[in-house]
This record gives sequence, structure tokens and C-alpha cells, in this order.
Amino acid sequence: MSDERPEPVDGLDVHEVDDGLVVYHADTDRVHYLNPTAAVVLTLADGTRTEGELAELVRAAWELDAAPQAEVHECVDQLRAEGVLR
Repeated sequence: MSDERPEPVDGLDVHEVDDGLVVYHADTDRVHYLNPTAAVVLTLADGTRTEGELAELVRAAWELDAAPQAEVHECVDQLRAEGVLR
């Protein structure tokens, strides 16, 4: 897990839908469809929390036995690769 504190890039237009979020990034003219887990990660990644803290919040949100650290790390990496998080 990284000690970095991911945060959204500037210029995102975020809309809630029944099964997650639709995110439009004007700078890249791309639309991203986020499932519920990715939506929670994006919403909570405000630059104040580490990946470990995000994983713990996901654990609490879904009342999981253990924090899904690997899954949250993969999600953050993917959102960064797509240019949604920095």
C-alpha cells in the first residue's frame, strides 16, 4: 500500500447513476463509468487519505471482515492510468 494520498484531477464532471458514477473528463474528452466500489474510492480519494485508509473505509462501507487493500490499490492504479486520479 502506498502512503500517497490520491485525489481527483481537475476538470471532472461527476454524475451519480443507479450503479455507480459517470465521470466526464473535459481535458481528455473521455467518459468513465465507475462501478459502486470505484465510485466510493473516487469519492473518498480527496487528497487527505492514504490507500490504506481508503481500503479501511471500503471495508466499513460493505461491512467486510478485512480491508480489501489489494483491490483498492488496483482500483487507484487504474483510476490513475485513466487520468481520473493523481
